[in-house]
Amino acid sequence: MTMNMEWLQLIVSVLAGLATAIPLAIKLVEYVQKAVKEKNWGKVLDMVMKYMATAEEKFDNGADRKEWVLAMVKASSETVNYDIDMEVISKLIDDLCRMSKTVNAPVEAGEAGE
Repeated sequence: MTMNMEWLQLIVSVLAGLATAIPLAIKLVEYVQKAVKEKNWGKVLDMVMKYMATAEEKFDNGADRKEWVLAMVKASSETVNYDIDMEVISKLIDDLCRMSKTVNAPVEAGEAGE
């Protein structure tokens, strides 16, 4: 009987360890995935900005530019099998456009120290 009790205690210990280890492993996988995405975010931002510069030359209409940039980002992400949230990219494009309009706003005479 003592042998069976030892096995039972061993099984209970292993199950308790698994119950603790599985959620930790899941959190680790989520953390690694997040870290990989954040590490690649700079590359994604650079890619979006390059596509935006190209679209600026190709299209006169802002909506056409954005549509083309989104299509290019989507195609590029699918090529390298990288999951990109296109809603986030759309917002990024809008934010970059807003920022560009603020930074490149025309300077009124007298404001530039003239």
